[in-house]
Amino acid sequence: MSTNLSDIDIDVDVLFRLKGSSTPSHAEHCQQLWLIAKSLERIGLDIKQWGIGDVSDSGGLVNTPAFTDIGPTDAAVESVTESPDIAEQSFSVWNGTEGQNGAAFSMSYSLKNLSIFELKTEGLEKLYTSMALSGLLVDAVKIWPAEVAQVAPYLYSQKKVFPDRPGVGWMLYLPHALTPAQVPDARALIPVMRDDTQQGTIIVSVTDEVFDANNREHVKIANDIEIRLADQDLLPRFVDL
Repeated sequence: MSTNLSDIDIDVDVLFRLKGSSTPSHAEHCQQLWLIAKSLERIGLDIKQWGIGDVSDSGGLVNTPAFTDIGPTDAAVESVTESPDIAEQSFSVWNGTEGQNGAAFSMSYSLKNLSIFELKTEGLEKLYTSMALSGLLVDAVKIWPAEVAQVAPYLYSQKKVFPDRPGVGWMLYLPHALTPAQVPDARALIPVMRDDTQQGTIIVSVTDEVFDANNREHVKIANDIEIRLADQDLLPRFVDL
């Protein structure tokens, strides 16, 4: 039975520890998310659709543009929020669509806890190929020093093997050079290079269709990869990141 893409939600999470004693400037923060918007533009998502949800003078919701072709808008930079009490800084945008074809992404920097980039989508068909998502993931882990990055439907979080560790889902990035001998269940291993050196590997569980957390075969492949990685001490616990 074919998968109805409008019923699929796919999330991307990039986790890392912020090095240093300060968060980036607001302009740099927005510039990094502009680079993600440019990456999404390459697969057909207009960069000008991303905005900041604001309340208008009449009380309605308006989506103030966050990006232009050449960079983030002043409104975007001004919308970065600071939470000094918890040492966090965050910025988020969305495409103004709720439900099907809706998408939003954000970056939250933390000096005390894990920093995280998140992309949440629902039925966004242009993004739902292994090539499109792996390309986005390559771009993201080159922007941020990822300890781990996950791509999966939200439902898969309830079906992964280890609650205290990342799940493979559709894709999992680890900062190691992995070989097919180490991960034989993977359908693809994509090396991520920096300065001619491999900085990590994207493990892909399904390549010829959209990963579906209701598909037992898809879940089994992802679970088998998780077990094999854990057996080799390659699947970290969140508390150790």
